[in-house]
Amino acid sequence: MIIQSTSLNDPKLNKLKEVLVEWINKTLKVEHIVVRSLEEDLYDGLVFHHLLRRLADVHVHVEEIALSTDAQVRKLEVILTALNETLEMNEETVKWNVKLIHSRDLLATLHLLVAIARRFQPDLVLPPNVSVEVIQCEVTKSGVKADKQTEFITFQRSVKILLPY
Repeated sequence: MIIQSTSLNDPKLNKLKEVLVEWINKTLKVEHIVVRSLEEDLYDGLVFHHLLRRLADVHVHVEEIALSTDAQVRKLEVILTALNETLEMNEETVKWNVKLIHSRDLLATLHLLVAIARRFQPDLVLPPNVSVEVIQCEVTKSGVKADKQTEFITFQRSVKILLPY
């Protein structure tokens, strides 16, 4: 899926990215990790590794710094497996995977970060109803088929209303 360029300028999407970057930086401040770009700073697994250790106290035995692409992919695979288990997510239904995260796919990265934040910091206020327009491309016998869809990243939070008896 490819995010439509018009969606990339959506104020709600930009606010979500800003909130997530601030949350990551606050969470990992003690480890001297600073994230500036969700696309560029998370693809190799280092930040997810530290979030997993800090938030879930899960220690995964992988190289701290993976320099080669192969090492990054192997590390990311181990970390995402541990994250999916910790989040109690089925790998067949999640909206992220090693290939997407490592290729700097913003949509997959956002879905994963929102899942982590919801699980470990449910009081974190994420902008509600953030969605993007995406194009799903499929190669068929007759050519390339493109389908435009709306992909929701966050939803409206449910509010409990207490009524007097």
